[in-house]
Amino acid sequence: MPLILASSSPRRAELLARITSEFIILPSRIRETASGPPQEQVMTLARNKARAVGERQQGIIIGADTIVEIEGEILGKPHSRDQARRMIQRLSGQEHRVLTGLFLLSTERDECRQACEITTVFFRHLSKSEIETYLACGEYEDKAGAYAIQGRAALFVERICGDFYNVVGLPLCRLVLLLRDLGLDLPAPHLYHKIDPSRKEINR
Repeated sequence: MPLILASSSPRRAELLARITSEFIILPSRIRETASGPPQEQVMTLARNKARAVGERQQGIIIGADTIVEIEGEILGKPHSRDQARRMIQRLSGQEHRVLTGLFLLSTERDECRQACEITTVFFRHLSKSEIETYLACGEYEDKAGAYAIQGRAALFVERICGDFYNVVGLPLCRLVLLLRDLGLDLPAPHLYHKIDPSRKEINR
């Protein structure tokens, strides 16, 4: 049974490649909309992604979704530079939460495992020029909350409480435990091993 990542995110592919090179990528292509509290939203989307792929491909499927939440407000992926600016300004000098929903589906055994990983991130106060310089580099694009902690936005982070990789988009520790509970014990980690996501994607 192949291990399948139901995501087109290159960041998730790179993270998963740190613990195994034996997986394929099959994006779900679902419409990513959900309602309810933040935790309910990420779990709904993760489940929908995994089940959508499970209808087309047999295997152990990993569905994941990540959002940024601050004081009950959800910050998704910005649609413009102005929207990204508002998000970074909102996070400046504040703490926020990053939530990733994980839903693992074994089509062969018709079993699933799920969890929501939460990490608290603390941003220092940012000057207007710092924010504008960051926006100019374009790193905010396609990032929940308009920032990438593994990139230049690392300079904004005063401290975190929880799983760093969760903020990037895939909580590896939690993922390994869920996979093990499903009966899949991954091979020895291939640390720093990276793949070209397009090389292993199945087009269907």
